[in-house]
Amino acid sequence: MRRDVAVEVSRLLDEDSAALQLEVLSTWGGLDRLLTRPRIQKPGLALSGFVKHVYGDRLQVLGLTEIDYLLSVGEEAARVGVEKYCKRKLAAITLTRGLEPPPPLMELAEQHGIPVLRTPLMTSSFITRVTRRLEELLSPRANIHGVLVDVLGVGLLLIGRSGVGKSEAALDLVLRGHRLVADDVVEVTIRPPDTIWGSATQLHQHHMEIRGMGILNITHLFGVAAVRDNKKIEVVVELSDLHEDDYDRLGTENNAWPVLGVDIPLVRIPLRAGRNISSLIEVVARNQILKYRGIDSAREFQEKIATHIAMTTGVPLPSTSPEDGAPATPLPPQGSGRVQLGDVE
Repeated sequence: MRRDVAVEVSRLLDEDSAALQLEVLSTWGGLDRLLTRPRIQKPGLALSGFVKHVYGDRLQVLGLTEIDYLLSVGEEAARVGVEKYCKRKLAAITLTRGLEPPPPLMELAEQHGIPVLRTPLMTSSFITRVTRRLEELLSPRANIHGVLVDVLGVGLLLIGRSGVGKSEAALDLVLRGHRLVADDVVEVTIRPPDTIWGSATQLHQHHMEIRGMGILNITHLFGVAAVRDNKKIEVVVELSDLHEDDYDRLGTENNAWPVLGVDIPLVRIPLRAGRNISSLIEVVARNQILKYRGIDSAREFQEKIATHIAMTTGVPLPSTSPEDGAPATPLPPQGSGRVQLGDVE
C-alpha cells in the first residue's frame, strides 16, 4: 500500500486541478514546497504579527479582508506583520478574487522563497474546491489487482486469480453498453467520510488486456461513452473456482471485502463451464440497486420461509429488532461478515 503524506504545491497547478484556476505570480522557485494537510488557513490576526497558530504546511489563503487590511495600515506596519508571517516557513500563499498583492507581501515572499498564487474565484468557492482537491491528493491510496466497471451506475470491482477471466467479463459488459474504469491495476483512494473510489493509472487508462489479442484501446473501439475516469466502488465481485460448498446459497450472508479500512459488500461467483458470467455480474448490479431502495430479495424470502414454519409448526418467530441485526428466523446461522480476499499492493 502506498500512502501520500505530503503533496507539492505544483500539484495544484496541474491539469487535474484546472478547476482551481490558479496562476503563479512569483518568479522565484518554491513550487516544490510540501502541503501535508487538506485544510487551508486564512491568516487573520497573523498579518498583525500574532503568528503563534500559523501552520506552514497548510495552504495560506488571503481574500479581500486581508488585502484591505494590509493596504489600510500603511506599508511599514504591513511589512512588520508580513515579515513575521513569512518566517513561519509557509508552503504557499494564494490570493483570491484576482486581487493584486501589496508590494511588502511580494517582497517578503520572495525573500523567504514562498510561492505566491492567484485565482479569480471568490474566496468561499476557492476554499471549497481546493479543500476537496487536497483531500483527494492527500488521501491514503492503494493499487489493487482487478478490474473496475460501471454497470448501471453501480461501481463493481472484479477480483480473482490471474487468468480467471476478469477482463473478458468486463469486455462483455462493455459490449452490453456498460463502462470500463480500470483494467488489471485499480488505484483506489478514500474520499471523506468513508467511500472508496477507483481509477486507472495514467498509463493504463482506457486500455484493456485480453489474452490472445493483446492491449485494446476501449475508447477507440467503442467510443468515449464506453469508459469513465473514476467511479465509487460499491460492490466487490470475486470470480473463482472454489468448491460449491464455499458459497452462500441463499444470499443472506453479509460478507465484506476491506479496502483501506472500509468494508465493501462482497459477492462471490463460482466459475463453471457454460455460465454467462457477464449476465450474473449485471444482475449483481441490479440487485444492489434494489438494496439501495430497501428491497432485499434474499431476506424477504428467508422471512417468508420463517413465517411459513411458524404457521405450520406453531413455533413462534424469535423477536428481533432492526438495530441488533440478528436474523428473524431459526434458519442456519449467517456468515462471519468479513472476508480477507484479493491482492492489495
